[in-house]
Amino acid sequence: MKESLQFYSTYLQKEKISLVQKLLKQVYKEIHISATSKDSLQVDMTKHQGLLENLLHRISLALLKTPKEQEAMHLKYDIHEYFFQEGTLLKDTVEILSEFRLQLMMNLKAQGIKQNIPNEDTLIVYEKIVFIFDETIRNTTTHFNLKHQEKVEAVENEILELGAPIVPLTKGIAVLPLIGRFNQVRVDYILSYVLPKVAEAHIDTLILDLSGVHVFDTFVAQSFFQIRDVLSLLGIEAIMTGIRPDLAQTAVQLGIPSTGLRMYNNVQHALESLNVL
Repeated sequence: MKESLQFYSTYLQKEKISLVQKLLKQVYKEIHISATSKDSLQVDMTKHQGLLENLLHRISLALLKTPKEQEAMHLKYDIHEYFFQEGTLLKDTVEILSEFRLQLMMNLKAQGIKQNIPNEDTLIVYEKIVFIFDETIRNTTTHFNLKHQEKVEAVENEILELGAPIVPLTKGIAVLPLIGRFNQVRVDYILSYVLPKVAEAHIDTLILDLSGVHVFDTFVAQSFFQIRDVLSLLGIEAIMTGIRPDLAQTAVQLGIPSTGLRMYNNVQHALESLNVL
């Protein structure tokens, strides 16, 4: 058995470049991979060529190790995140790895027959290769999902920032136009990230403009008063503008108190009251 593993390990190490070239072409043929252009297809194949050569190198080493030692190698594909950055779907990468594994096992079977290697030895090699590829796919999937989540969170933060921009109007006065629907994530973002920036900008009066808020319910009202209270603790006066008749009527129906809060129809009226216009 040891001699068989040594043969397959040496074979993969010596033939990895030509072997990958041969098997990768067959993989692309079998799963009908397409690309937007021949150039991009060639680039993808070149990237896969390098990654698969590296994978075969590590497989050749892993064949001579125990299962525990194999796990410690932490095998992973797309090491430099090329396909992730290019927006390649995870399922496409997994499909290539799965098909390549099949083609590799068929090739090793043929080599084993030529060398008169016992079938039971080849089966053990198959088990090792299946384990190695499964570990590679599992680690690659975990890493892909982690990076994807980071990317989603980054986009969400950009959207949140665009939805709560601080607009300086004059010295000590700024407006925070609020647009769209509100949820707890957005409120937490305003409390944790936007209001500290208001304080850092040495703003004395912040105009909260609600003219772009679609729904005004108890949650939204409580959120705005929470924002007002935090601003008050920071020594910043909060002024609310953009209260449409339907919003005002909803506020009254909900029994929302407005004591101590200056409210105006629009930003212009608020500025006039501050003697800015």
